[in-house]
Amino acid sequence: MKTSTRFAFAAAAFICSLSAPGAQAAGNFWDLGYGITVSGSSADGSVIGAYVANDSYYMWTAATGVKAIGGAWHGGVASVSADGSRISGSAYGSDGLTYAGYYSVGTGQWTTLGGIGGSSDASASSGWNISGDGKTVVGLGWVNGGTAHAIASTPAGGMSDLGSIGGSSRANGVSYDGSVIAGWVEQPDGQWTGAYWKDGTLHNMVDDQGNALQEAGAVSADGSWIVGKGYFGQSWRYNTLTQQTEWLGDLDAMADFQGATGISADGNIIVGYDRGFGPAVYGKGTIWIEGQGMLDFTDYITSQGIDLGGRTLALPMGVSADGRTFYGMDSTGSGFVITVSAVPEPATYAMMAGGLALLAARRRLRRGSEKNQ
Repeated sequence: MKTSTRFAFAAAAFICSLSAPGAQAAGNFWDLGYGITVSGSSADGSVIGAYVANDSYYMWTAATGVKAIGGAWHGGVASVSADGSRISGSAYGSDGLTYAGYYSVGTGQWTTLGGIGGSSDASASSGWNISGDGKTVVGLGWVNGGTAHAIASTPAGGMSDLGSIGGSSRANGVSYDGSVIAGWVEQPDGQWTGAYWKDGTLHNMVDDQGNALQEAGAVSADGSWIVGKGYFGQSWRYNTLTQQTEWLGDLDAMADFQGATGISADGNIIVGYDRGFGPAVYGKGTIWIEGQGMLDFTDYITSQGIDLGGRTLALPMGVSADGRTFYGMDSTGSGFVITVSAVPEPATYAMMAGGLALLAARRRLRRGSEKNQ
């Protein structure tokens, strides 16, 4: 038997053993429809927030399916509080401008939270995230037609200007209690670099060599971890307590763009993407697991016994706080929601990584065999 064939059989057997009955119970995969960007989740994954660009917002549950909830998308994303009672986004105010705000699942009504004095293209502000406790909506507010600042809602129901360092800024992520907010600031040279606001104070983010980190995206529940876009081929995890940067690895060294988009409450599971130039649906999703490193997200999900029908999970947008629900867009341009039966234990991580490594080896050998034919 040829070496490549032995590898193929070994890899296939290992992967099958991971998803066989009794090894790991299969989870669930839901297709929410073409053009729907799935971007937020309650802590347990039971309530999902989504939007259609230049349109409006949607809510999904396993019982109701996709449900239109109104609002007016004018930048930003849909995010969900931990208990699933509020979905942040944007909606029209009485003056015809759109403002950051939230939808109350219980009342079916939108509440707008104001802006910081300016507007651009009929938008005064836009919501980019909501804290786990549902009390703080963060995002972007227009100072004037060309400059925007990171914003955060106030206890009184208005908006506060988080400021910048002279140019624009934006808030993308927030901790459970709203005390740590992450995003980007515009440097004097025009570059967008990672930043976070802790109890209202702005901090520029740099790695251990003093190099500026790129745009920050998501924050762990307790505010200790922030993740974001990478450079030189790696996304990162930043510790706000020690100011240390941990590089998460590069799944595809040939791809140009890497980034982390979501993080579990404890910071142990991080999802993101790795792709070249072109639309996001042409890329591949990634998952980083504490103690195991970077893995191909599609391979990880199929190893759980979940049938994706040949799709690639190109752009995971996030992971629920409990680490069991994943959401984003697949290679067909459709929004997806996936649940796994349980968060694997460390021993399972090692077995899965071995199986995925064998699968990758099989693919490389197959490509090499095809080239030699």
